[in-house]
Amino acid sequence: MLAGNYATLNFYLTNFTDKTALVDAVRNIPYGGGNTNTTGALRLMRTEIFNAIKGDRADVPNVAILISDGVPNREIDQLGAEVSHVKNSGIRIIGVGVTTAVSECTL
Repeated sequence: MLAGNYATLNFYLTNFTDKTALVDAVRNIPYGGGNTNTTGALRLMRTEIFNAIKGDRADVPNVAILISDGVPNREIDQLGAEVSHVKNSGIRIIGVGVTTAVSECTL
């Protein structure tokens, strides 16, 4: 099973209390290869990360940085609906493409 087929969670907002530890954790997220499941990643982010039980704070804006190495190729038929769920949840997404395979899109 390739890691890119399914969204994976590396840590919760409650795991770190200082910037240095958080930056270190982000730098150490492994690259799993495989496909690009943007839908699964957005769903996991919306339900597991921006969740009060897991550390989301009502007084802090929800902003996510979506880093992608290509165009979505898993659960594509559900992507539009998941983007709507994310937007309706008040989460702002900043997209970062890391290869020439990334095309301009509007989420």
